[in-house]
Amino acid sequence: MSNIPLVSVVMPCLNEEAAIGSCIEKIQNTFNKASIDGEIVVCDNGSTDRTVEIAESMGVRVVHQSLRGYGNAYLKGFNSAKGKYLIMGDADDTYDFRLIPQFLDALINESYDFVTGSRFLSKKGLENNPLLHRLIGNPAITGVLNGLFGTKYTDVYCGFRAFSREAYELIEPISPGMEFNLELAINAGLAKLKIKEIPIQLAPRKGESKLRTLRDGWRSLRMMLLYAPNKLFIYPGMFLLTLGILIHIAVLVEFLKYQGRPLGVVTGIFATIFSVVGFEILSLGLHAKTYSWSRRFDKDNFLIRKFYKFFNLETGLFIGTSMIISGGIFILYLTLQWLRSNLLPLSHPEWLTFAATIVIIGFEIDFTSLFISAMSMKKVEPYEVPR
Repeated sequence: MSNIPLVSVVMPCLNEEAAIGSCIEKIQNTFNKASIDGEIVVCDNGSTDRTVEIAESMGVRVVHQSLRGYGNAYLKGFNSAKGKYLIMGDADDTYDFRLIPQFLDALINESYDFVTGSRFLSKKGLENNPLLHRLIGNPAITGVLNGLFGTKYTDVYCGFRAFSREAYELIEPISPGMEFNLELAINAGLAKLKIKEIPIQLAPRKGESKLRTLRDGWRSLRMMLLYAPNKLFIYPGMFLLTLGILIHIAVLVEFLKYQGRPLGVVTGIFATIFSVVGFEILSLGLHAKTYSWSRRFDKDNFLIRKFYKFFNLETGLFIGTSMIISGGIFILYLTLQWLRSNLLPLSHPEWLTFAATIVIIGFEIDFTSLFISAMSMKKVEPYEVPR
């Protein structure tokens, strides 16, 4: 007979002596009542109370994670688990572990890959949630995540979830802190997993909460933005760069005039600002896309694949340096004209701002090439394999 249990319930804990015993008892009773072959893995994150003693006395397996953090504890716990299916839940007695059979049924019989609880689908699900989290924090984070990634979650911060081991290995989370929950939800969506939400009710917490609203909220928002480079970087960057270039062209051909006078100096400066800032944002987006590539969810991105077939360090340096030299020559020519005219205003100052834009973007291309080359040197090969 196999020694692999059907399910592993993983609970992280840090000084949860007030609740750990009750959680374990509920899980064990649920296993017995539903005839589930399961194990309980408690990952201690440095408890100084009787948490570990209580857990071990109840016959569960305790593993230790020296690196502090909600996500770090789960990473250690999941890596130590043996079950075919994995269930996560906090050790503060807020989640009803008697619902474990429902989660397993959705995974096994309904063929879902990722099952998560939702307090917003239950009429009484949020009674014991802080008012600020209930009305603003959770709905706001959930709305932003759904908007950025096209998902349909109602409660992305719920910590009561279940998934197959294959799904977890595909998601492969890395976040060390409270944003771990969001990373699971984001990666499940990016990996196109079949997702289901189950209504749950949150019970009163036993013991002290480890959640820090502002700090953890910001870290969550930061992570979501970094995981959505198109909306955060690529689209705004392309818009600003295109706008800047179009303004430059309009100024150079004297299309923009006011009372018969061409708009040159100030308008050209704005064109330079839009172009340079747009290119910088776009290059940051490329860095983020390269990171997303390394996380595997962009591995079939057609544009990124084509870009890295064309791009290498030498190509980038050639383009950037060529722009620096050509723009620099033009700036030198205009400067000499200015000196010869006894420092009188140039007749076409808009060409100077255009040349300056070319030089600045050239430098950015050179240093972006160096940075991206360092990031992607181990990743180019797979894209050159024939499909």
